[in-house]
Parts: sequence; C-alpha cells; structure tokens
Amino acid sequence: MLRGRSGCWTTGLRANVRYLATKSVAKEESKYTSTIRLPRTKFPARLNAEKRSELEDQLRKTCFSELYSWNRTAPALAKDEFILHDGPPYANGELHMGHAVNKILKDLILKHKIVSGSRVHYVPGWDCHGLPIELKALEAFAKKSKKGQTGAGQTRSAPEIRDTARRFALETIVKQRNSFEAWGITAAWSDSDRGLYRTLDPAYIREQLRLFYDLYERQLIYRALKPVFWSPSSRSALAEAELEYDEAYVSPSMYVKLKLADRGIDCPTIERIGSGNTAEVHAVIWTTTPWTLPANQAICYNPSLEYSLVRSGDGDTLLIGKDLIQYLGEQVGQTFEALQTIPGSELRALRYHHPLNTDEVLPFLPAGHVKAEKGTGLVHTAPAHGPDDFLVCLEHRMAIKSLIDEEGRYNERAPAPLIGRLALTEGNGIVSELLRPATLHLTTLEHSYPIDWRTKQPVMLRASDQWFIDTSSLKQAALEAVRDVEIYPRSSSEVSKRVLEGQLRKRPYWCISRQRAWGVPIPVLYDSRSGQPVLHRSLLATIEARLMQESSIDFWWTTPVEQLVPEEMLKELEIPLDCLRKGNDILDIWFDSGVSWCTVLGKERVADLYLEGIDQFTGWFQSSLLTSVAARGKAPYKAIFVHGFAVDENGMKMSKSLGNIISPSSIITKYGCDVLRWWVCSHATQNTSIPVSHKLLGSSADSVQKLRGILKFLLGALERASSSELEIRPEMLHHIDRYFLQQLTEFRRNVFEQYDSYQHNRATASILNFCLSTLSGLYLHVVKDRLYCGTDEEHAHVTAILANTYQTLCEVLWPIVPFLVEESWIYYRGKNYFYKCIRADLLKAQPRTADSKAELSCTAVEVALELRHAVYAQQAQLNVNSWLLQVTVECDETDIKHLSALHPAIERSDAETELCELLQIGSVELRSHPADRSNESTERFGIKIAKSDQSLCPRCRRFMLPANDECACVCQRCDQVLRTRV
Repeated sequence: MLRGRSGCWTTGLRANVRYLATKSVAKEESKYTSTIRLPRTKFPARLNAEKRSELEDQLRKTCFSELYSWNRTAPALAKDEFILHDGPPYANGELHMGHAVNKILKDLILKHKIVSGSRVHYVPGWDCHGLPIELKALEAFAKKSKKGQTGAGQTRSAPEIRDTARRFALETIVKQRNSFEAWGITAAWSDSDRGLYRTLDPAYIREQLRLFYDLYERQLIYRALKPVFWSPSSRSALAEAELEYDEAYVSPSMYVKLKLADRGIDCPTIERIGSGNTAEVHAVIWTTTPWTLPANQAICYNPSLEYSLVRSGDGDTLLIGKDLIQYLGEQVGQTFEALQTIPGSELRALRYHHPLNTDEVLPFLPAGHVKAEKGTGLVHTAPAHGPDDFLVCLEHRMAIKSLIDEEGRYNERAPAPLIGRLALTEGNGIVSELLRPATLHLTTLEHSYPIDWRTKQPVMLRASDQWFIDTSSLKQAALEAVRDVEIYPRSSSEVSKRVLEGQLRKRPYWCISRQRAWGVPIPVLYDSRSGQPVLHRSLLATIEARLMQESSIDFWWTTPVEQLVPEEMLKELEIPLDCLRKGNDILDIWFDSGVSWCTVLGKERVADLYLEGIDQFTGWFQSSLLTSVAARGKAPYKAIFVHGFAVDENGMKMSKSLGNIISPSSIITKYGCDVLRWWVCSHATQNTSIPVSHKLLGSSADSVQKLRGILKFLLGALERASSSELEIRPEMLHHIDRYFLQQLTEFRRNVFEQYDSYQHNRATASILNFCLSTLSGLYLHVVKDRLYCGTDEEHAHVTAILANTYQTLCEVLWPIVPFLVEESWIYYRGKNYFYKCIRADLLKAQPRTADSKAELSCTAVEVALELRHAVYAQQAQLNVNSWLLQVTVECDETDIKHLSALHPAIERSDAETELCELLQIGSVELRSHPADRSNESTERFGIKIAKSDQSLCPRCRRFMLPANDECACVCQRCDQVLRTRV
C-alpha cells in the first residue's frame, strides 16, 4: 500500500501527484528556457575587497587620471567654466573624516558640472606655512638631541628650521595628494606646476608679496604698536581665527582698592566728604588678570553714569558705581552704606596712586566702554593689554607701558619681585600677594578664556610692534560685497549670512605679522635710527628676481642687506646702507592662504564657489573676503557652501583619547571608495554635526549594493541589443512606457536641480526612491514579460527604454559613485569611459516624452496605480499566482474613462491589455458603481477577486493556455512568438 509521510495513503498519493505535476511543469518550462531573453552580463553582482581595490586602482590610473585634462580641452563642452576655488588644507598630519567630507563634496559638485556639459576650474592647494609645521621641525631636532646625533642640542637657525619644515610639508603633501586621488577627486594631479598650488611655491609667494606692497602703498597695510593676542607658548602674535576657547578656565577674581591722590583734586562732592581728606577715599576696580596691574596706567569711568561714595564694614570710604552697590556687596560679602551720589562727569579731575608704585599718580579717563552691568563701574586700564584700554590711552596721547617680553615674562621695567617671572602662571599669585593690604576681596572665577589653537596654552593681550590690515577702512565695503553672495545650504543661509556680517562688524584690526621662522617673510627693511619701516618697489623687484631664480625665499635670512638693497633705492631714499636692517617677521598664514584668489585665479576672475567647514567664517572665508575687497573692491566668491564637522554616533568629536576615530582609509579598505562618497553625499550637507558610524556606513554600503544590482539587471537586458534597437519609437509606446519616461525625465531634472542647489542629501534620497520604487518596484516588474517573452519588436522597444534608463542613471550616479558607473560602463561600451560619452551620446538619448498622448497616459496610469494598490491589499490575503486572478472593478465613470485607455477590451482579449499588465493579473472587468450604492461608502474602488481554473503558459507564466484547445502547449502570444523564430 502506498503511504505518505502522514501514514495516510490518500495524502501520500496527493503529494506524489503534486510532485509529478511539478516535475512535469518544470520539464515544460525548461523546454522553453532557450526561447526566453533572460538578462545576462559578466558584470559581477558583488566585488570582494581585493577585487574592488584592484578595480579602483585601475580606474584611478586610467579613467580618472585623464578626466580633468579632458574636461579642460574637449571641444564639445561649453566655453564658460565653473570655478570652485579650493581652500588649502594644512600640510600636516594624517587625513581625517573632515578632509573626506570637504574634498568629496567639492568633487560631487565638479562631477555634476562636468556631466552637465560644463568646463570646470579646480586647482587643489595646500597651506604649507605656520607654527604646527615649524613645531614638527623643532621636534625632529629634539629627537636628534636625544639620540646624541651630531649637531643635536644646538640652537637652530631660521634656514635650518625652514629646510626641515619644508621637507616635512612636501612629504605630507605627497601622502595627502595620493589619498585625494584615491578618493576619485577630479584634478590635474600629475601636473604639479599648474594643476596644484602650494603656499610655498615661488610663483605663489611672488604674487603674495606684490599684493602686500600694493596694499601698503594704498595705506591699507600699516605698522603700529598695539595690543594683540600673543601666545607665549608659540612666541608669536595670533589672529582671532587662531584662537580657541577654554570654557572652564579658572582665573582670579580680585577687587582692589586704589587710593585717591591728594593732588589735583577738583571734585566738590569728594571734598565735602571727610572735610576734603581724600587720602581716605579708595576707588575700587575689579580684574580677572591681576598680572596686568603692574602695567596699569589709568582708571576709566563713564561720564554718563552716576557714582557713589559708600562706607564699607571696615570703615573705608569707597568710590563705586551707584547701580553696582548691591551687586558688589553680594560679590564681596559686605553691606555698604551709601554716603553721597556723584555725577560721572565730576570724576574727570580725580587722580589715584598706582597700586604697586605709590609714588606714581595716574588719571581717571572717560570711556564709553565702561558699563554698569558687573564689576564696580570703574575699570582698571592697562593699554598694553587691552584694545579698549589702548584706544582710550591713544586718544589721550599716553605712552604705552609694556612690561611683558616675547616669552610672556616680566621685563626689567617691572617691579623687582616680578622680573623674569611668567606673567600668566606666576604673575597672578605674586601680584595678589603684593596687593593683599589693598585687596577688598579675592576669589576665583570659571569662565571662557582664549587659548592657542595649536599648543592649547593660554594666550594674553600684549602690546608689540606689528603689521596690520586696516579693517576699519574695509568693513563697510566688505559688508556690501557680502550682500550679493549666496550662502548654502539654503536652510541656514540667512543665519549664516548674519553670522558672517556680525563677525565683520565686530572684527578688530587684523594683525598679519608673526614672529616665527617658517613662513613668507615680510619684505621690509628698517631704519635703525628711527625704527621706521623702509619699503621700495625696487627692493620688491630684487626680491622677486632672486625668488624665481632660486625657487625659494630662504635667501631673505641668509643674504646680507647690502646684497639686497638696490642702488636706486639708496639714492632715492637717502638712507645710509649701514642704517638698514632686515625685518624678521613673517606673514600670518591667514593672509598667506587668504590671497589665494589672486595667486591661483588672477586678479580679474571671481570664483563661483568656496566650499569649506563652518569654522571658516572666522578664517578663510573672511581673510579671502577682506584681501579681495582691499585689492579690487569685490568679494572673491559668488557663493559659499558651509558644511559641518564629522562626529561619532553619539555626537562626540572624534579623538584618539576617546578611541572613536573612524578614518577614511579604513572605510575605503572595508567598503570601497564609493561607499565613503555615498555617506558624504547622504549626510554632509544638512547639519553642522555629521554623524559617522559603522551602522551608517553599512547602510550606505547596502544602498550602493542595491544600485549595483539594478545596473547589473539593466546591463543584462542590454547585453545583446544592437545600436539600431536603442531608438525609442513613439508609436510603440504603451501608456506605462510614457508614464515611466515622464517619471524618468522628472527624476533627472529633480536630481540635477538638487545637485545645482547643493542639496546632495536629497539627491541620494531621490535616487534611491526612484530606483527602488519607480524603476525596480514598478516599471521593471511590469515590463519583464515583454522583455523576456515578447515579440522581437516588443523586446527591442523595452530595451530602448532601458538603455535610456541606464544612461540617465549613469548621469545622476556618476558624481556620487563614479567607480561603480565607470565599471558598469565598461560592460556597456567597452573601452570608452562614461564621461567621454557625455556630449557624444547621452544628450542624444534623453527620454522622449513630448508627444501628444503623454498627459493622457500619465493620468490613466496614475489611476491604475491607485487601483493596483487596492487590488494588492486584497490579493495579499490569497496564496495564489496573481496571473490566475480574475478581478471585477466597480468605480465611477471618470475612473472608468481613464482605465479604459489601458483596457480597450473590445480591441483585444482582456488578458492582453495594458491594465492587466500593470496590475499583473489574468483578467479585469470594469463596471460602474451600482445605482443603489450607499452614499456613506468611501471606497474609491469596489473589488471582487476570483481564481481561474485554467493553467498558465509554461513559457511566459503570464497568459493562460487556450481553454478550447487541449493540445495547446503554450499561450497564443507565445505560440506566435515561437513561430516567428522557426
């Protein structure tokens, strides 16, 4: 007895019958496999890490190495060029995710412009000078000293430091350039003379010096003694952009009593108090920098405020701001008795004794910067250590007392206990101790304090002779120039513009001189008799000639003055040669890089775009703007794009100490370059914090793999197509074809607009949505029957549409995943590179949708897609092949009219209509809603589904076998197709 697994012979019989039937069907289907045009291509579905690395390297050396030069010279491209001016990264250290974000965003834009038919101008550069590289050179000398090598431990000369720093910078540039090239960045990497720029190149330095002289002659650059941010740890002045802030810095908070002098008093109110015995009255000042008190030269007051004489708990008579009596009492823990109110204007004649040198009597000076918000309303004024202090004393023609040297130590002019001591570390304690008898209150204050961005050590304001750009003369012109500049992303453009304008308005004078060795020297001589600078055009010409001849400006440090000074200059200026000495200052690196618009683009051209991180609002964006406005009265850029900083998945900054660093090189090794680029495109254009994690990178890898699968399918469909089969014939278009081509055109237009407006994150979303929904989820699913099993004419027609689709996808994908596109293009066009076919092929093959039936087709298909959704909702409950379903649809007359365009049953059997193809069902019957339909019904479509008992064709598995022909092996459509191939 035949038994099945259940032990029941009937169950076993049914199981065996099903097995034999399935086996029979499988044999029938395999019989027709050779007649079905299944996609086939050698394009691999996946690449392992080794194969991917080999392929990327090959494409880098062949395809992408020619891209930039091809774009610059191809005759078919537009003559107008898009200029993206590169902000030079610092030639120091390993590349990190910030570099990847910056360079890849730039390259996305360049590649989109190229695929749009534009010429691009992009010259990548490097910022080669400055303290960090100089410190690397000094570290190298220190290592030699530890190893006991010859010459170790000696004080190094400027030429020695410069030689080591230069070699370090050049070695770093080679490493970084190789990585940028590995990321697929478009540039003339092999042309180191014209394709790249470095701030140490002779031609770059020459143009920089010329600009310096031009601005000096126009009095926009000048030399003066002013308080500037000074870093004792770097022994150099710093610009605002070279500062960071320690938000938890702890300083002393000290209230000091300064005794009023009994000479020169002309304040009636104070004379009345204590019978004019002003020796008993003390002015109270507040400071968080006691180390500056030795340099005190005045007390500032506000004439518009009111002041009060108060009696303290200790019996002292104190002078403070009236509105600050309660505040001061809370700060020092005392209650003050108000004795008398004094108008601020009466303080003008007061004098007081210096806090440390009581023999020195100093003035009260009026000043608008004094406020009644905190402190005492009286401000300790040390012009050598504060910009407001400096301006007030300058107005009153006071000589500046500077007691701090370049190392941050008190010089010989300071009080004896302080000489040689470090002001920032030792000075506060010593001064506090010296002033203990005069101290009203001493505590500590945690607050934000500037530190050197490189050494991370605190800085000070210190007066010294420096070179400045006259920003006060440039601010208004700079603000006017910025008004016409577009700022991206659009979502934050108004805020970004307000930030930039606010920083310009608040910008103090710009100190452009530094006291270091590694940089561009300020080419100025000084008259040793007066200390005044000596500049002359003939000196500049001599320097330029030597610079270009020797390919270095190191000669400035090694050549005697007499060999630099032209006879013409001596005669004209009438200065003895032995009275001239060379300056040792170098130019600020922000001036160094900020003039790149001039050195790279020339004085006439303006960049279409600057693209850098948000921190460059205080850095390169601003230094470039100010130098350009100074030199030619306009901004150096038409638009700015601002991106954020890479952080980990928890929003934390990446650092070695946290162990959360993910490097670009590790991403490329694991996922490939295209995944890195896709991550940048998806995440780097909308937020100030750009999250990077293996989860997000894995998601990006999945997205790229899905795109690879779609390209593989399209290539498989196009494998056997001849060029004659790739032309779309409008008369052959189905409604779904017209709808899809319209969607394809709209998709391309949307993505191009998103690229043009730098909304790259939206572009990746649009690409994935179109590819997975409209293309793969709808069109490819619907047309597979025509593609695989249809007539030669139908197959060729669908193939032509898919060729258009593939080419369009390559256009929109190439800026983001160029390695994937170029790899796939090899399987489509052999040895031709995709980008070289842009003008020749792609524009000729754009989707054709401008025919009279397009609007009707789109409306009909959109209604059918609504119906498809409703049918699928019911069909999901049935476990049956959808092609065996017979569907009856009830709807209103308008919908019937639209659906009838896809279902002209009177012309063809209902199984072959486009509506059946779109719904992927066996047959459809359209009916109007019944007259007695309830008014409360909200369903658009009434749907009834039944299952057919007929068998499906073993070849196409779509159409049913003829019910009236028991001998039929295939459906009528397949029978006709097979007959044409006999």
